[in-house]
Amino acid sequence: MTMLFAVIVNSVFAYDFEVGGIYYNILSASDKTCEVTSGDKEYTGDVIIPSTVQYNNRTLIVRSIKSKAFEYCDELTSVVIGDSVKTIGDYAFSKCSGLSSITIPNSVMAMGEYAFYNCDNLRSASIGSGITSIGSHAFCVCHSLTSVIISNGINSIGESAFSYCPKLASITIPNSVFSIGESAFEECSSLSSVTIGDGVTSVGNRCFYNCSNLSNVSLGSNVKSIGVSAFEGCSNLTLAQLPNSVTKVGECAFRFCKNLISVDFPDGLDSINYQTFYRCGFINIIIPSSITYIGKEAFYDCQNIQQLTIPSSVTEMVSYYERSGMSPHDVYPFEHCHPRKATFGSFYVADKVSKDSMTTLTLMEDVSDFSGYEFERATKLDTLISRATTPPTINHVTENQKASLKVFVPKGTLTAYQAADVWKEFWNLQEGEGTSGISPVTSHSDAAKEIERFMITGEKADGKVPGINIIRMSDGTTRKVIVK
Repeated sequence: MTMLFAVIVNSVFAYDFEVGGIYYNILSASDKTCEVTSGDKEYTGDVIIPSTVQYNNRTLIVRSIKSKAFEYCDELTSVVIGDSVKTIGDYAFSKCSGLSSITIPNSVMAMGEYAFYNCDNLRSASIGSGITSIGSHAFCVCHSLTSVIISNGINSIGESAFSYCPKLASITIPNSVFSIGESAFEECSSLSSVTIGDGVTSVGNRCFYNCSNLSNVSLGSNVKSIGVSAFEGCSNLTLAQLPNSVTKVGECAFRFCKNLISVDFPDGLDSINYQTFYRCGFINIIIPSSITYIGKEAFYDCQNIQQLTIPSSVTEMVSYYERSGMSPHDVYPFEHCHPRKATFGSFYVADKVSKDSMTTLTLMEDVSDFSGYEFERATKLDTLISRATTPPTINHVTENQKASLKVFVPKGTLTAYQAADVWKEFWNLQEGEGTSGISPVTSHSDAAKEIERFMITGEKADGKVPGINIIRMSDGTTRKVIVK
């Protein structure tokens, strides 16, 4: 047992020679190459790793920094890496709590896992263009890291590479990067701006999870997939501009983004998955005609929704069976959402959206049968609009609703509606759709002044209202602005 212990101790501090306080191992005698390793004493202060070193009257080229070479050297303050070094090993500078900055030269081609893990005082890092991959957890838990320069040439950013760096404020990912690993920037709570280059095709699971200060994300034009919980908990994010290249958005991708009020759905996206936009801050939701599937709780508890549009292309809205006390019931994608205005392409989707707050209901052009919809449960409904040229079949309308509802039908179809069952019984049946008075958004003069302001629902606002505001200008144009 004693002999085994002695072997272990010797292997920990094994090195071939020491020059100027730096310990080295010979890699190849024929190539005259060596690597920096650990030694009998910890490295302290400012360390310069040379490109070459003299040993036994021979010049050796320094090619690498061995795994764990500087690990736990908490009095190391700075490192200059010579331009002959090609690799930095796993855990090479892990837990060097006194290290404040690092510049990795272009000669370095590979950086191992956990290379700068938990360097608590590291404030800046410049990563040279020679590296093709940033290893997993490379800069994880660097609590003081505020600035990172990623050179063009890096192809991938590994799992948790920059996670738990709470002071990292912004990041630009160059076009050379094609993949961002799982949890790469998780819990970077100060990260406010992210620019993702056109080379990236996938954003990993939990990539920006709980980046609570993130307000601006620019996704490259070639992103195809956004991972599970990729932006979950980004509570300061207001806009999600998804390029048309995106064909898949993972479950919970934008869950708990409470200030997210607008999303651009790409043309190639055909489904919205489980809890994708759970408890987001949407005011206006327009589901595009490319979407056929909406998963359970996809928009659960988005209580700010004022206006909702779901076309007939949506043929499946999944629920789950919830037991509340002794009363089991289905919970659908828009549970606990209470839109005031809604536009539907079919009874199938309309029946799965709350009726208790609805004031305006619009039936889209392709609606033919709406007979299963229980109008009597929409007790606040005051306006019914049909865009279908052939009167759809409807039922379950109360006598009070027939007398009080404002009903609008397409121009040139009034006679047909006046002859159709139920429709002919409405007292206030007229052609047209009724408008908010808002003209289409167009260009405007810089000298123009605001004269009126509307919410996205079309209602006039007395002042700034959180969400999307539409402003009528003095030159007759309108502009759309976002108010936080």
